[in-house]
Amino acid sequence: MNDIVLETQNRKILASSRESAEKFAKNHDKVCRDIRNLLKFQPTKLAIEFIESEYISDRGRTYTEFLMTRNGFSLLCMGFTGEKALEWKLKYIDAFNKMEEELKSGNYLSEEEKLKLQLFSKDPLEVASAHNKLVKLEVNKATASLKAENEVLKPKADYHDEVLNKDGLITTTVIAKDLGFKSAVKLNQILNSNHIIFKNQDGTWCPYADYEWLITENYADYQSYDVNNAIPCLKWTEKGRKWIVKNYNHWMNNLK
Repeated sequence: MNDIVLETQNRKILASSRESAEKFAKNHDKVCRDIRNLLKFQPTKLAIEFIESEYISDRGRTYTEFLMTRNGFSLLCMGFTGEKALEWKLKYIDAFNKMEEELKSGNYLSEEEKLKLQLFSKDPLEVASAHNKLVKLEVNKATASLKAENEVLKPKADYHDEVLNKDGLITTTVIAKDLGFKSAVKLNQILNSNHIIFKNQDGTWCPYADYEWLITENYADYQSYDVNNAIPCLKWTEKGRKWIVKNYNHWMNNLK
């Protein structure tokens, strides 16, 4: 495969350490080792020249490679000697120059478009390489989409955390799950049937008069929130959670 394949990320032109190793007849593991040795000297500065990445082999395994800018490529390959090495250096320089001109003119194909064109190559290795890179691009897109979705859901998650985990109080749902229930519904029913709590007109669970000591003796408390229209609800301290677990079997026997 004589063609040099460069890719662009954020308008940066990048060469693959794996393909460079192939062109210069080097062992890719040793090339990666040499790059890591370069990074040891000035990790912050050189990290923008050598970007650690991954690729999928023909056997479906994932391996590490580095994507190199023109500067990174020059630092790595300046020590490669011999007639063939010089030939490939000149080819890479020419490829970088052409890609830079295309970027400047704004008339260039995206990485994905180039890879799709490579799928029609007569070289099976080039087709396999393009396929693996397209798979990686799709994975990256899916990851980016998931991150965007998480950003949308984050405010809801923050509200959930604020409502359920504020000031160390424990929700009835958490205690119910400790007892093997999927939600708080069944546990609230058990407490209600044993005349411990009832639901008022606002839909809030409250202790019956005989159990108001749950509030005064720090077994439970009502919680209000800064969120608009949020209804205070009954929650439990750790002492209240232990009390519920301890008396659960007794309350269940009362219902038989």
